[in-house]
Amino acid sequence: MRVISDSEVNETPIFEGNNLFQVNFNGDVINSGDVLDFSGEPTGLSYDSGSGRLFISDDATRRITSITAGGDNTFGTGDDVFVNRFSTRTFGSQDPEDIAYNPNTGNLFIADGQDRRIYEVDSNGNLITSFSTVGFGLSDPEGISFDSDSGNLLIVGEPVNTVFEVSTSGTLIQTIDISSANPVQPAGIEIAPTSDNSSTRSIYIVDRGIDESVDINENDGRLYEFALDGSEPPTGGDGNSFYATFRDTVTLDGNNFNDEDIAFYDGDDGTWTLYVDGSDLGLGNREIDAIHVSDDGSVLLSLNQDGSVNGLGFIDDADILRFVPSSTGENTTGSFELYFDGSDVGLSTNAEDIDAVALAANGDILISTNGSYNVDGLSGNDEDILAFTPSSLGANTAGSFALYVDGSDVGLNDDSNEDIKGISLQDNGDLVFSSLGNFQVSGASGGGNDLFAFDPSSLGDNTSGSFSIFSAGADNGLGNQIVADISVV
Repeated sequence: MRVISDSEVNETPIFEGNNLFQVNFNGDVINSGDVLDFSGEPTGLSYDSGSGRLFISDDATRRITSITAGGDNTFGTGDDVFVNRFSTRTFGSQDPEDIAYNPNTGNLFIADGQDRRIYEVDSNGNLITSFSTVGFGLSDPEGISFDSDSGNLLIVGEPVNTVFEVSTSGTLIQTIDISSANPVQPAGIEIAPTSDNSSTRSIYIVDRGIDESVDINENDGRLYEFALDGSEPPTGGDGNSFYATFRDTVTLDGNNFNDEDIAFYDGDDGTWTLYVDGSDLGLGNREIDAIHVSDDGSVLLSLNQDGSVNGLGFIDDADILRFVPSSTGENTTGSFELYFDGSDVGLSTNAEDIDAVALAANGDILISTNGSYNVDGLSGNDEDILAFTPSSLGANTAGSFALYVDGSDVGLNDDSNEDIKGISLQDNGDLVFSSLGNFQVSGASGGGNDLFAFDPSSLGDNTSGSFSIFSAGADNGLGNQIVADISVV
């Protein structure tokens, strides 16, 4: 069982009275309640199993509060019992983001994001020592945990892709790369038994996502699990994780995914799960043929045929929508907005249906079309990729196109099977493709179920580079199923 607090949910429209949640290993909520009588902004939690105390850090009041669960043995209910409280201001901490309990000494470690320090205090708030996190590269400590096995601390914050293991005196032991999860803002960390093997341990990290000060309606918090102690993931994965949508209904891991769905492949354990159920969103009679999943969990998508979409009215197959989920999986909910109006910028023929999309870090939109295109003085075929640089988006889309990848320059011109159906742009500039059918390029060959990577040495009118297989359908379970589009994480 995992207990998660939400420190600022009460400041958003989605607040339903609860800010404390107990979840199982599948992410299902077992119990929910609140600690509002003790903390209006519970930013961090730590539990002392010996005394049954739950320690709560509150960065609004700058206080640490401890409570016990009362007779029902469940935190967040009316019989929770106050134990004690102390101010962190007395020892200089102005932003107590998270707290960790050391069962060996009974002391507490407090991560202060503003001061960029870790404070060690006794259970009454008397300062013992402190150290800066800046020296070992941690600029904003947000979450902290004590590892009883090693006697060290694990800390997350900014940079967001790294866990820092340090001694209790602040000496860096090692860093752990968590970039595979694409975290937005890690804010809490704990060590506990692995979800599928209680004899080993995992790191559990909560990611608060987009702050409500940026988007008051955002609801994108996540929990990640990373195996420790040499724990091996189940066999069958290739290490490359991605979102995918398919041209037909597929059965993977015993689950059916339809052509209006988006599935997630975990390359570490080789499993497939449902991310977006298109039928929940009224897309059951159409196919999603282009996707890009952003770090915040929102999805850019295009459909294979014209028609109405809930809340937007008529949408063309050359348009791109942005879907902002409030829940995903079997009960997908959320809202659509028009992101890119293709007709505004000359995508008007049937062949110019967008069938692949990716988003560059500079905001450019990469697309491939279902057939030949003629736009902005550029003309080409379905093996090409165009880059659109927007000056405005939405209902009044404007900007300019440029040729990004000329597929014929690198051997993607043999027949219609080499129509590019999927695009994903990696941080290092590499591209990952899927094709309509069999492809044969220098360094790689395969079918519509395979993903292949392109490392460009030049782009545009004189495209060149090298190819390799990124994720083979035989390894990721796709068999002969054709991938419509992908978004690599």
